[in-house]
Amino acid sequence: MIKEFIGTGKTVEEATAAAKAGLNAPALADINVDIISLPKKKVLGLFGGKDAQVKVWYEDGRKERKPQQKKDAPKRADKKAERKPQPKKEAVKKEAPKKAAPKAEAPKAEENVKITEADVDISIAVNYLKSMIGGLKIEDAEVTGVVADGVLQMEINCEDYGIIIGRRGETLDALQYLTSLAVKKSSDKYVRVTIDVGNYREKRMETLRNLARKNANYVLKTGRRYTFEPMNPYERRIIHTTVQEIDGVESLSVGYGQDRKVMLQSTNGGRNNYRRSNAASAPVKNTAPKSDRADLPKFGKIEVNKD
Repeated sequence: MIKEFIGTGKTVEEATAAAKAGLNAPALADINVDIISLPKKKVLGLFGGKDAQVKVWYEDGRKERKPQQKKDAPKRADKKAERKPQPKKEAVKKEAPKKAAPKAEAPKAEENVKITEADVDISIAVNYLKSMIGGLKIEDAEVTGVVADGVLQMEINCEDYGIIIGRRGETLDALQYLTSLAVKKSSDKYVRVTIDVGNYREKRMETLRNLARKNANYVLKTGRRYTFEPMNPYERRIIHTTVQEIDGVESLSVGYGQDRKVMLQSTNGGRNNYRRSNAASAPVKNTAPKSDRADLPKFGKIEVNKD
């Protein structure tokens, strides 16, 4: 096996020495030297010039191993075995059992059957309500009850009915709820109870309707949502009923439990163009000074001695 190395240098001697150093042959090896190219001098010492190249080689006595050719792997058949299409099994359609038509829910007898005076003991409701009013330290309160349109309507007559109504009717609603529970225990049928004092229910209904119309106009004008304070189901129903009569606004109930409230929003799909120039239509405050103070000095009355 022949080993060789090529070296370069400014002279043939330097190139030969570099080639032998790179060949790193054993000391007893028979090294042959072949000159590839002679050195050339630079023209005027600036341009051209070339180093000498020398090739050194020797035989190490080993036979050169020929690379074994890898046997080609047996060629795989390019074509895959054709798969015979299996006959598709016809899916047997199972007929789904026909759903029975939903039975119409029978109306609850408790809510739809109107009661009469024979179905409820009005005295129990009157006495129970009087006992609770007495706990509020209200004397000489008259309580009456009558069944009309399937509803037990109770009326309280007293001088100081503000305590009975409470903040936005909360106390009155509580009395109505507790009285309805007491009546329910004494009767086998569903009895709806309403309690009113000082015509509060009608006044509150009119107030809620006015609020619904006012805030619905605000939503139509600005395109913004408006949310009322939490209300009981009866008052929320009044808001919903009133808003249904106004085009371009819808009402939704949001929240849970005692925090459930009514929200109004526009159905026009986005905010309307609201210009602040509308503020010009607001009443202008009268900033003119009062006539009785126009002649007074700025820093109060100043007395001047004429002596």
